[in-house]
Amino acid sequence: MKRFKLMASAVAAVAATAAIFTVAAPAQASSGYSHAQLQVTFSLNCNGSAANPAPCSQIFGLGGLWGWIAVMPDGTTNVQATDCGHSGPGGGGAGAGHIGFDGTWMEISSPLPPSPITPVDPNGKYLIFNDATSGAVGLPPMPATPGHYSISFMGAKGQETIAP
Repeated sequence: MKRFKLMASAVAAVAATAAIFTVAAPAQASSGYSHAQLQVTFSLNCNGSAANPAPCSQIFGLGGLWGWIAVMPDGTTNVQATDCGHSGPGGGGAGAGHIGFDGTWMEISSPLPPSPITPVDPNGKYLIFNDATSGAVGLPPMPATPGHYSISFMGAKGQETIAP
């Protein structure tokens, strides 16, 4: 009897797992963002303390901004970003917030990065986010060539990954 119960439990577990994958797979495949031309992840952090403030804390405060952008072939984007501020030098409110929006983008060629906080693209191609919400969030131009990029300036550290 114990063997039968064990076998029945194993069959039920396999069936439940198969049902989960059967239901989840079509939902993921139908996502409009699965057809993104590029997917961008980014982070920018300003760290320091009251005793040893980083220069960036005097400009935008302690904390960071992290996010993901689906860059669609039709010139639109979907952006999901979270920021977190810490009270300290330079002000900056404490707490976290999230913003999600659909925006627009374009690609430009430039021998130098179009912003001092944009990593150098090896092919001189940059993504420009040119809608009002992107500007309000403070999204800088980003490299358009797939790869992983790092930047440091005034005590801030940034990471960007551009993936096809």
